[in-house]
Amino acid sequence: MRRALIKRKILNAGAIGISYFKLIPDLFRLGGGSIVLDCGANVGHIAKLFSLTGATVIAFEPDPVAYQKLLHRCRSRKNITCVRKGVWDKDAIIQLFSHEDSKGNEASFTVGSSIIAGKININTEKAQSIEVIDLVSYIQNSGKKIDLVKLDVEGAEIEILKKVIATDAYKLFDRMYVETHETKIPSQAKELEWIKQEMKNRGIKNIKLNWV
Repeated sequence: MRRALIKRKILNAGAIGISYFKLIPDLFRLGGGSIVLDCGANVGHIAKLFSLTGATVIAFEPDPVAYQKLLHRCRSRKNITCVRKGVWDKDAIIQLFSHEDSKGNEASFTVGSSIIAGKININTEKAQSIEVIDLVSYIQNSGKKIDLVKLDVEGAEIEILKKVIATDAYKLFDRMYVETHETKIPSQAKELEWIKQEMKNRGIKNIKLNWV
């Protein structure tokens, strides 16, 4: 096994472990009537964990390699619906760029796939078309209060967060955990600071940034 893949597997395992630990309070809070949106579900570790509470889990994942792993991992969980789409601030067909070290069929690197061409660890020559949906519209049209949204979509978070704030969509879910990627996409740092200030100005406390 090549060195880059070993390193990636170790980093992924560490991130999953931290995620599990931070989600412990939610495992006691969620139940059979709860609704969870796992945006950027990847290979399904977190989606499956959420499903053990009895909650209905909608898992969005656009990367085809990761999606097949997601389907396999969650195949016995009837309360998980897997959707082969990404989420963004609009409905569109766009390009998904793969991690620079990916050989095309290694699920470990799919955590780095991104629609943002400026992300420093992707290769814009490794691209494929994917479908993305407007996450805010999805939440608005669901007709139900969402208990938890996990948003880890490799740079697409910024535009989604701006729309969530502009439309008051944060009032439609109990909490949202967001992993931002300004360290890999430096151009987003200024917009992220604006988002943090706007959340402070509006008293938005149910969106947790950089949760992992």
